Amino acid sequence: MARWARRFLLVLFFCWGLLLATRCHLPRQATAPSPDSTSTVYLVRHGWHAGIAVRRADLPNDAWPVLDNFPNARYLEVGWGEARYYPGTIRGVWGAIQAGAWPTNSVLHVVPAPDSVQNTFPVNTIVRIPVSQNELDGLVRYVMASFARSDDGNAIVAADGFYPGSRFYRSDLTYHVFNNCNHWAAGALEAAGCDTAPRWTLTVGRVVKQATKCGMLVQRRTSN
Repeated sequence: MARWARRFLLVLFFCWGLLLATRCHLPRQATAPSPDSTSTVYLVRHGWHAGIAVRRADLPNDAWPVLDNFPNARYLEVGWGEARYYPGTIRGVWGAIQAGAWPTNSVLHVVPAPDSVQNTFPVNTIVRIPVSQNELDGLVRYVMASFARSDDGNAIVAADGFYPGSRFYRSDLTYHVFNNCNHWAAGALEAAGCDTAPRWTLTVGRVVKQATKCGMLVQRRTSN
């Protein structure tokens, strides 16, 4: 390959990365940490993704536009990811490239947990995180800002979920390699008062490590 062509590709790659980095649209709502814990939230690892579980009774009735869809849930666990790769419409290496190489649409996965978080996800790594009311409010606002809304204010169903009664909902956030599911999860931890750096959190292992520093590992599975 000619030298000018290599230089052109390097410049093109740099511009591509800069464009994606500047298009990060995480709903940043950091909350100052507080020692006065009044509730508990959980980080749940699912393979390359991680979700945040919140007790349904701790959520105001107008907190999220999906609450009426899960009246019997004890907890609601929410994760975020690419609109086709996360639900499984596309898979494999090419699917991952399609999901992250350029800005695409995104979805939220909402799972109702009728029992404890550990019993609902018995084979997943789980971290328990104590939060104050202020920190909980920050997390609730962060998740709320991730939902796309219809003209009448309702959440928009995108697909059936992976667990009984779970669903995927459309999100207004843009997904790409510099704004991926783990950036979102780290942002959720930051909104809940944890000391994280969402833009530099590329992997789920990093998310779990950040959550453990902020809370306590209560369940581990080394293979997930």
